[in-house]
Amino acid sequence: MLRLLALLMICGMATVAQAYDQRWPDYGVSQVERGSSGGTSYFQGFESPCFGPPYQPGAGEIDWVRYYSEVVRVPSGSSSIPSRNGFNHAELVPPLPTAPGTNTGAYTRLGGYRSNFGGGYTVELDVYFDLGDPRVLSGINADYGWDATSAINDQSGGHRRDFIFHAASNTSGQILVGTSNTSSFAPVTNLAAGPHATISSTGWYTLQWVFRDAGDGSLAVDMNLLDGSGVTAFSQTLNDPSDVIASVIGGNRYLWFVFVQSPRIAVDNVRLNSAVREALFASMPTPGAALNAGSAVLGASAPGVALEVQNQGSLRLEICSCAITGPDAADFSVATCPTLVAPDSNQLLNISCMPSAAGLRSANLTLVTNDSRRGTDFNYPLLCTGIDPNAVNLGVPVPGPQRGALWLLLAAMLLAGILAIRSR
Repeated sequence: MLRLLALLMICGMATVAQAYDQRWPDYGVSQVERGSSGGTSYFQGFESPCFGPPYQPGAGEIDWVRYYSEVVRVPSGSSSIPSRNGFNHAELVPPLPTAPGTNTGAYTRLGGYRSNFGGGYTVELDVYFDLGDPRVLSGINADYGWDATSAINDQSGGHRRDFIFHAASNTSGQILVGTSNTSSFAPVTNLAAGPHATISSTGWYTLQWVFRDAGDGSLAVDMNLLDGSGVTAFSQTLNDPSDVIASVIGGNRYLWFVFVQSPRIAVDNVRLNSAVREALFASMPTPGAALNAGSAVLGASAPGVALEVQNQGSLRLEICSCAITGPDAADFSVATCPTLVAPDSNQLLNISCMPSAAGLRSANLTLVTNDSRRGTDFNYPLLCTGIDPNAVNLGVPVPGPQRGALWLLLAAMLLAGILAIRSR
């Protein structure tokens, strides 16, 4: 009887769990070798103003792809949610009107697909569990929910298997979290019947996938849920003996929100083999100092001036824009912008001026960056001087208000002398 019941349960699950098909991102795509997953890293903290659309399937993006839900970079405090780190995080907002069925979640390729296991790797994502979500408060079982999966490739670079965190609300205003290898593209209604965690307080948590050798040569994945202090709140290991690392298992594929049944899901700090990293902007001269490009005849280029940009952080510094504003903005330009600066490196931004009028020319330069600690915008006054080639300099000082009478007297004496000479 028990064996029959177990068989019925398996058959019942099979009717709702979905097999790998065209609804999966990059269905049928095999990725050429990009190195081993164990020897590479990826980090996206959503601090960069460069982050934004278009994120479309098949566009070659190795970062986030919106698929059928939007990925929106938002400032800390949006929807009353503070960013996990820095000044910004992202919201996944489902679904777009053209979404087929309920497979609405965005995904990231974690810097690119790989076919080499490389000794193992770890994928992590910070996600905000909001017990104030209207669907959590509805009192309806599984009214709120989402699935988040990190998949692995086989050695040809094709899809091998998904490892899924399931989140679903219960009737008590809590969120339950469990794991499996399959998804029904809908909240799991019976998470309480198996191993699970119970989220009873709002805040940031970390989903962690540890891909490793089970000890017998097969793949094991530790599915860990960490609280805001980094303490393990739940852990379950998934293992299939047929996933032989030596002959079958490749490297990382995507991290994908299979579906999102909530007005928004806040996420931050998506990473592969990486701690939370940040870019730190510095410059020589320091922000706020004037940059003087020198003097030039009208229509010619002034000598110019260089701004040395430094990255004192552990994440690549992205200078997304160099905006020049102010009364004489059209006279100034900046070379090599936008640009990227590696950690512990520097780069020169050359500023030019071609004055269009005589006299002092001025503007303001604003660099927009992904610095997550010191601010994102850094400003510098710009100066240069225009020289009119048609202006005649006789070497005679222009009279000031105190010397006007004396200057007139000298001019009269000079004129009288000239007249006296002519009268002889």
